[in-house]
Amino acid sequence: MRNYIATFSIFISIITLGQKNTERKFDVEIFEYLNKITDQEATSLEIYLINSKPFSKWDMRPLVAKEVKALDSVYSSSQIPNFIWGAFSNKYGLSQEEGMDKANNFLDDGIQNQNKLIDYFKLNNKSFNDLSNLIIKSSDKIFLNQKTIQRADNMFKENNIYWSYIIPEGSPYPISSEIKIENNLKFSKQQNQILTLLNDLNIYSAVKTSKGIFYLVDGFTDNSYGFYFNPKNQMEEDHLLFEIMKSEKITDNYFYYIAN
Repeated sequence: MRNYIATFSIFISIITLGQKNTERKFDVEIFEYLNKITDQEATSLEIYLINSKPFSKWDMRPLVAKEVKALDSVYSSSQIPNFIWGAFSNKYGLSQEEGMDKANNFLDDGIQNQNKLIDYFKLNNKSFNDLSNLIIKSSDKIFLNQKTIQRADNMFKENNIYWSYIIPEGSPYPISSEIKIENNLKFSKQQNQILTLLNDLNIYSAVKTSKGIFYLVDGFTDNSYGFYFNPKNQMEEDHLLFEIMKSEKITDNYFYYIAN
């Protein structure tokens, strides 16, 4: 815990030095919020990793801005969760080497599971086509289907309660320290159809871009692996939230990918 406190102090100090005093430090607010809520709820490392997967409720990567001001400099969106993981891995008692190994082991899993997952996709090609058609017709861009959390764009469903983050004006981040309970909203029939298919196909998240759809089988910080749909048979390699490390065409319109 002493090492974690030192890491936290350095984190805050660097951000404070790197920004004008008059600027609201959204990144610090989110870090403090995550630190507080994981303490209050006695969040285990396993649950923390689930909630901080790409596009889950604690993923703070900006969805639009390619770069944001954080720490002592300007960083890409995909670099932000690495700093957060560095602090939280220390909090959970992992050494720096162990923290780094988790990312490397995750990418190794993506490589090791490639053939098995491609075979699985081929067995379920029709269902993926049905899912892609539904998502294309939807106005939503992000879907999340985890054991205890579901999401359609900015609306989450957790413990049968619908809620959304209250995003402060000027913040580039998709999460904040404040939430709003949505008493009068619920998922539409179309959204439920998509979430059900994701569950049936063991896909925890789907992200629609201007070019196609990423289907995430698993994710860690800014890393993920899974499938990608593109109607023009082209792998998307320039998306700010998916830095493609490896891809392979599976069948018409679909690829297997690993992003780091």
